[in-house]
Amino acid sequence: MKTNLKTFFSFSVFLSILLILGGCALKSGKESQRSESESLAGDQKFGKPVFENSEHDFGRIQPGEEVGARFSFENQGEGPLIIERVSTGCGCTVAEYSKEPVAPGESGFVEIIFDSRGKHGAQIQQANVHFQGLKKSSRLSIVAQVVKK
Repeated sequence: MKTNLKTFFSFSVFLSILLILGGCALKSGKESQRSESESLAGDQKFGKPVFENSEHDFGRIQPGEEVGARFSFENQGEGPLIIERVSTGCGCTVAEYSKEPVAPGESGFVEIIFDSRGKHGAQIQQANVHFQGLKKSSRLSIVAQVVKK
């Protein structure tokens, strides 16, 4: 009976050691994979959008008038810039933008179009430009005073 108990105890210790060593090896492999993928992402070069301006003031406009402003940007980064999407604040504002990647040193655009139908008074409409690979979006604004003649 004591022999069986000793054998069982020895086997349990042996099995525990194997599990601990195996777990360390798996963890080490995952860390190795993670650091390798992180370094690949770190080596990837991204673009850097620099807008000429980020706000356009239309001044006074008539109710129902549709106005648009074109915002140009230059890619001052080391990699291409790709616009993933442009989000606007409401249905009265839509955006058109460069669909093709913008190479370093090249220029692209975002056009914000505002429909003042049903609006009156001071209006500030914003759009957020989301670029692939960049965490922070670029915010563009258009301002108008919707007044009747």
